[in-house]
Amino acid sequence: MSNIKGKGHCQSCQIRHLSIFAQLPIDRLVEIQLFQPSVVTYAADETVYHQGDVALNAFTLRRGLVKLIKTLPNGRTQIVRVLRAGDLFGFDGFAGEPYNHTAIPLSEIEVCRLPLGELMELKKQNPEIENTMMRRWIQHLREAEDMMLELGAKKAAERLASFLLRWCENMGGGWVVLPLSRAEIGELLGLTIETVSRFLSDWKRQGFINEQRGSIQIQNVEGLRKTACSSGSC
Repeated sequence: MSNIKGKGHCQSCQIRHLSIFAQLPIDRLVEIQLFQPSVVTYAADETVYHQGDVALNAFTLRRGLVKLIKTLPNGRTQIVRVLRAGDLFGFDGFAGEPYNHTAIPLSEIEVCRLPLGELMELKKQNPEIENTMMRRWIQHLREAEDMMLELGAKKAAERLASFLLRWCENMGGGWVVLPLSRAEIGELLGLTIETVSRFLSDWKRQGFINEQRGSIQIQNVEGLRKTACSSGSC
């Protein structure tokens, strides 16, 4: 069950440098101190919001990982993005639209819940917030375009290798947490679970990667990168 831990304090927040308030100077943070978003925790697989719900809040991910899922009219689902600490999500309400996807934690998470009405007032008064949010939206659009390119232009092995390289790089290298199941990786990359399992098994035998329950390590970066770039798409 979700649990409200209390109110967030933007001045002392550990991820403020990743948040939409990153460009605000300290004196401006003092001025907006009445804006204290709720800090909420969710358990793994608990739903933060459902596709089609009225969008009353946006969220900043403070801790953990979240998958965004799109449901098609026939009931099929597709993971469209995986979020990390500092990511802003659920901002559809700024355009008067319902949530366009379902947000589900991959592990226990902690978020700042940002009421859209209050946040829209802050945007009007502080152009730095508007600027930061615009940069985030452009970044999201570019990531979506990159994913479309990967799905359309890369072969199965290249998609999977590229995903693993990006994931491990973004998580700091070495042994990194990978809470996505093989089926979920396939759903994200447009591959079957059989295809994902076959390549992962092959790459383990070749010494490219090592994996254990919920974690993965790239042992031969260059070997895996050659696989990802075999069609000259890198």
